[in-house]
Amino acid sequence: MISNNRLSQKYIFTLALSFFLSVSSVAKTIHVTVKNKSQIQRREIVSIDARQVYNRLQLPFGSPILVHNPDGLQESYQLTADSLLLVEAMVRPLGSMTYEVSGGVPKNFESFAEGHLYAWRVDDFTWENDLTAYRAYGPALQRTGEKSYGFDVWLKSVSKLVVADRYKRVFEANQEEKTLRQQGLTAQADSVKRENSLHLDHGNGLDCYNVGPSLGCGTPALMLGDSIIMPYCYQRYRILDNGPLRFEAEFVYQPMTINGQKNVVEHRLVSLDKGSYFNRITVWYEHLAKPSKFCSGFVIHSDDTTSLRLGNNFVQYADPTDSPVRHNFQIYVAVLFPYNAVNTRLLPDANPNAGIAGHAIGEMTIQPNKKITYYFGAGWTESGVRNQQMWQSEIDSYMSALASPLAVEITD
Repeated sequence: MISNNRLSQKYIFTLALSFFLSVSSVAKTIHVTVKNKSQIQRREIVSIDARQVYNRLQLPFGSPILVHNPDGLQESYQLTADSLLLVEAMVRPLGSMTYEVSGGVPKNFESFAEGHLYAWRVDDFTWENDLTAYRAYGPALQRTGEKSYGFDVWLKSVSKLVVADRYKRVFEANQEEKTLRQQGLTAQADSVKRENSLHLDHGNGLDCYNVGPSLGCGTPALMLGDSIIMPYCYQRYRILDNGPLRFEAEFVYQPMTINGQKNVVEHRLVSLDKGSYFNRITVWYEHLAKPSKFCSGFVIHSDDTTSLRLGNNFVQYADPTDSPVRHNFQIYVAVLFPYNAVNTRLLPDANPNAGIAGHAIGEMTIQPNKKITYYFGAGWTESGVRNQQMWQSEIDSYMSALASPLAVEITD
């Protein structure tokens, strides 16, 4: 016998489905055209005003839609927390690409940009796209007293998401290794550890970037004179968008006292798109009462102090990895400052330790109640960046694209 409550739920569901189908049957089809006004081929994630799209479609905001390319094939899309519709556009020089958008339930698409907390791993928060992965250290690590400050880089050689699987393998291997050592099977335990180590390449990349007591890659920081006030681990976070085309999260840091200003709290809004070597980061500080020196950059390791490149609005470097002789490749890192006047320079470490020779930074002044936006990222040979010259080309191309964004037009 079916309860009245179940009958009521079934009736409501039927009415809702009928309403959606009736709306969909009369909903309009619209066209979104992406125009490339530059002289170079473009392939990137395009942001479209989602509310305008839904208004044109005469559909309730957030209801499922279909995006078809000129071949009539479905394209992946994403609705973001800030009401943007994301699509991946490939547009020839001075050309255009038109998508047909209508109401309907799309198929499931593979995700290429996600981030997650791994609490068992001392609160690691790690995010990735199809090219690279990054890690922010969390409060559990800070409680151990370990001094790891900056953003970490994990290398990838495949486009699929791999971070969750890496953590799973390590977690399971740790349990197996522990059991084997308790049984006195040292050689077998060593083999399990080696075959599942995050620091060795098992076919999809590895973690071989040295952070330690440094900015790592792209971390923001306030300064006192020539001293960088190293930020510690995040206190809390919130995920705003989690694929398939964009990851975005806000990290909030511990209150600190700086230059007589108490309870200064740093916020970082970090986003990473599919197909991009660069994260977008926006930084601001609560309770900052006066203009303060601010910087971002990356660590310079003692194994290579010559490959640093300082531009007017960027710094880039061929990092030697944590074991240059064993790995025989470089990690290409960069921080880009397209929106603010900066002074780029090498800041030597006054007390070199842990193989750290200093930092390459872009420094500027941050005003109270103001935000600073810049970009940071990394690549390596197996992710498509064969050498440092190619890395510079990626930087130049990305900065050019930021200066001349793809144009979007919505028509019936």
